[in-house]
This record gives sequence, structure tokens and C-alpha cells, in this order.
Amino acid sequence: MSNPIAIFENLRDTYLRYLDSPFDLRYPDLIAERRQLLDRDGRLYRRPLIEPVPAYQSSGQTFSQAAHALLGPTWTPADINHLSGFVSQGLFPLTRELYTHQRDVFEQSVVHGHDVVVTTGTGSGKTECFLLPIMAALVRESPAWQAPSARAPQWDWWNHWTMQGTNRRWAPRIPQRRHENRPAAIRALILYPLNALVEDQLMRLRVALDSDPVHTWLQTQRSGNHFYFGRYTGRTPVSGVETSAARTRLRTELADTERDAQLAAINPSARFFFPRMDGGEMWSRWDVQDHPPDVLITNYSMLNIMLMRGVEEAIFAQTRQWLQSDRTHIFHLVVDELHTYRGTPGTEVAYLVRVLLDRIGLSPSSDQLRIIASSASLDTGHTGLQYLQAFFGRDQSRFQIVGGTPQPLNTGAYASVNRSVIALKQLCRDLRATPIPTTAASAAFHNAVGAPPTDVGATPEQVLESALGHIAAADALRAACASG
Repeated sequence: MSNPIAIFENLRDTYLRYLDSPFDLRYPDLIAERRQLLDRDGRLYRRPLIEPVPAYQSSGQTFSQAAHALLGPTWTPADINHLSGFVSQGLFPLTRELYTHQRDVFEQSVVHGHDVVVTTGTGSGKTECFLLPIMAALVRESPAWQAPSARAPQWDWWNHWTMQGTNRRWAPRIPQRRHENRPAAIRALILYPLNALVEDQLMRLRVALDSDPVHTWLQTQRSGNHFYFGRYTGRTPVSGVETSAARTRLRTELADTERDAQLAAINPSARFFFPRMDGGEMWSRWDVQDHPPDVLITNYSMLNIMLMRGVEEAIFAQTRQWLQSDRTHIFHLVVDELHTYRGTPGTEVAYLVRVLLDRIGLSPSSDQLRIIASSASLDTGHTGLQYLQAFFGRDQSRFQIVGGTPQPLNTGAYASVNRSVIALKQLCRDLRATPIPTTAASAAFHNAVGAPPTDVGATPEQVLESALGHIAAADALRAACASG
């Protein structure tokens, strides 16, 4: 749990101290007066605005319960258990209930084969809306994959060399997935308008596909195969064709990345900010070109470049071959922030989607294409369906637009919070002294409000979350903001 107020205050103080250094003055009173002039909202900074997002209606089912109910008629019990087991390793906690719209999207996409557009707001779990159907497709296909061979002894080729006299001779590059025996292809393409959104999604995929529990599950249930994912943007090393100089740059990049990942592994909260080199995240552009990942994340600018260059042709050729090998194989196209594609730029991206589908051998009407999109402002009526048909080139009857159902405001939460005023004031004082919750402060607040016991080993943040949930603090805040 991060304290946004504390982060803001630290950043503000850092900037103000920086200005004191190069523009130092002889007289302390002048320094203080300058600080007073600058240290105001609207000058160097704006104070943070905290937006309480609506609570969405729960389906009353965990993912496992929903999967058994929805997939029972068409999937085998073993496949359903495998999907539930895999999803619970990182993507969706075992005891968490699906929102109603998350269940609806899963049903429409996986069970009925519809294209789906999710129109819920921020914090509504849209990422799970498209990742759950993608995971379902991967889990169902992967039992047929052959087990990978043993990795080469120098698979981490950037760490190996031999000496020839006084000269160092580096080991040759070994493709990341050279040891595999199963078909490589893009099974899902996630398209974002901004690189910042790509980076955020990458962290979510590291949790869902590359955590220790996920590795253990894949080792025992999928013969050690990984579900591969990777970004393909300007930040992906290295550009251009493979030359000696380019290999040197990539070797340095991978060595630095491995070092950072090893340092981050010491701190669990920083673990997913960095890729693990022995996992399912792709290392480089060349590795993606050699063997495309199951889930590729990019932006429309980079996708346009990829479709124009010969160096990336193998990515689309292998995907096309995978689709042609079995008519039950489904290519998932995820388009986030769909409402941003309007006017001339929107038309360009719409044509880009058509070029992509043609390159992988699909027509816009193909049953092997499954679209999942999100939009904050799509019209849910006939106008919205017409826009979808024009943008994707698919008949509007294929699309289902799913909106969220907010829970009614809980005005009864006021009484619960009012009874805890003294405890909340003490918590405020504790957090001002130490922005990161301490064990003592969290436990004191938890006991003061009479919250039920937490699990053994719960972190201070989890204890605090449990206590705040017990007094319905979030509901009270939402109700207060909604009522003015």
C-alpha cells in the first residue's frame, strides 16, 4: 500500500530543496520568503486529488465457481480444474469474487464466442476481463504441447566467454526458446495507445505468468513449458539486424537487466518491476522475431512499423502457420482505450487492424478472431455498434457491450466510521510520523476498531486493509463524495 500524500510531500520537498541549492542567497530571511512564495498550490505543484471510484456489483462467485458453472457443458472437469488452478496462482486470488461484468465478459467471450467491449470505469478490473479469456485459451491448448528439451549449458549467453591470450571471446547468442518443441505464435495481441500503459500491463503479466507459484504450476502441470509474453516497443532491446556491435549492446542490456532483477528479488514489493531471466518474459526483439510470444503487448505506432519491415515478418508468418494448423485456434485481439481512436488517427488504426489480420491470414469475419476491447465512453446503443463495425470491419451482431453495475451507496457506513473517530485520528498521527504503516500502528488501529483477527503472517498493510474494511471506510468516503 502506497501513501499518495506522503509521496507527493516528498517530491515537493525534493524540488524545493533543489531550488535552494543553485539559487542560494546570503540572507536566511530571503530564502524563507522565497520558499513561502513558491510553496503554494498552483505555483510549482498542484496538491493531489484523490478520486473514490465506485464499488461494482459482485457476481457472488469466485472464478473457480464461475468457471465450473459456465464451462461445465463444454469443457472436461480436468480442463476446468486446470484453468481454475492456474488462474489462482497469480492473476485472480482463489477466494476473491468476480464482479458481475467480469463474469459476463468471460461468458460472452469464452462460452458464446462473442466479441466484447467493456465500458466500466477506472478500478473496475478491466485487465482481468481480457486476461481471463486469454488464460483460458492458453490453458486449454497447452496440454497438447511437447515438453521442452534441456536448455543449453550457456543459455544465459551474455555471462559466458573464453580467453584467447589477452582477448575475451564471448559466447554466441542463443535464442531464448531454442530448446522448445511446441509451436510459437502470437496467440493474443494487446494493443495500447501509450507506452506507459504497456509498462503497467507488463507488471500485471509478470504477476499472472511469471511468479514463483506460476512456475511451479507450469512445471508440474505443463511439463515445464512457459506461457510467454513480452512487449515490443521502442524500449525493447535492440533495434536493427543482428551484427557484432548490436550483440555487444544486447549483451550489456541483458547483463544489466539480470543484475537489477537479482537485486529486486531481495525486496518482494519490487520483484515485478523487473523481468526474471529464467521465466516467460521475452528478452529482446531478436528473440521475439525468432519465436513470437503467446501474448505480445505493443502500441499502434510500433505495430505499424512491424507490419512494414521484413525483419519482423517471421513473427506474423509463425502466427499465420499456427492459425492454419488448427481451426479451433483463436487469435485474441485486445484493444484498450478504444474511445481514443477517433477521427483521422482512428481511421489509420482501423486500417492497421485490417492489415494485421490480412498478414496473419484472417479475414475480419473469421471465427478464429476474438476481439476484447475497453472504452470509457462508447455509446451502448446502435451508434456504438455502428462504430465497432466500422472500426473492426466485423458485423455488429458479433459484439456484446458490457457495462458495470455499481453497488448502491452505503450511507449506513457513516455510523460505523463515526464510532471510530478516535482510532482514525490516532492512525492519522501515526501515518504522518511514518508514511509506511508499521506493525504496531496497524495492530493498534485494528484492535481499536474491533476488527476480526487476520491470518497469521499478515503484513501491516493487510491488517490495516482488514480494519478499514471492517468499519466500511471506503463506503463512507464514496457516499460522502457522492452526496456532496
